[in-house]
Formats: sequence, structure tokens, C-alpha cells
Amino acid sequence: MNNKHTILLSDSIGALENCKKTLTKISKTCCMPERSPNMKEAQLSFDKLILVANKIESDKNNAYKCIEDIGALGGKIGYLNATCCTATREPMYQSIFKDLMAVHANMWSVLGHSH
Repeated sequence: MNNKHTILLSDSIGALENCKKTLTKISKTCCMPERSPNMKEAQLSFDKLILVANKIESDKNNAYKCIEDIGALGGKIGYLNATCCTATREPMYQSIFKDLMAVHANMWSVLGHSH
């Protein structure tokens, strides 16, 4: 793996950790306890995604798993965003989506596909 790819991976892991922190902040301020299982599931998905991303340097094929997991996690975040009862959290959800899109692009770059 070349230096550019190492930087992309480091940036991606940092972005995923920021996403998890943002989701934790959203979860702590949520006024609807029934949403907690969905929040927890998304947080666990971030944990799993970070673990897989950390394995890419030893096996680039893990980037494909990250790409797949980002799509599934984006759906979970979309559900939470669409069912949120207040617009004040919208910028936080958008921040998560922006970071997920950047990580997705980085994974393809690591695999040799970029625009």
C-alpha cells in the first residue's frame, strides 16, 4: 500500500470516528427512548466499520466490505434522520452523510478507482 492510500485510510478512520461521536451526541439528546435500539444498532455498525477499515492495510479486500457496510449504515442513518422529531439535528445528520460519502470515495481510491 502506498503512502497516499495510507493517508486516505487514516483520514477515513478519523472520519468514521467523528461520525460515531456525532451520532452519540444525537443519541444523548434524543427525546424519544423508543429510538434507542436503532441508535445503538447504528453505533455498533460504526464500531464494526472502523474495525474493518483498520484491517485494509493488511488486506485491501476489506475495502470492499467497507463499501458495502457504508451503504447499509447510510440507510440506518437515513432512517434516523427521516424520523427525527426536530430539524435542529439535521446539520449533524448531514455531517455524518458527508463523512460517509468521503470514506466511500476513499475506499474506491484505495482499490484504484477514483474520479
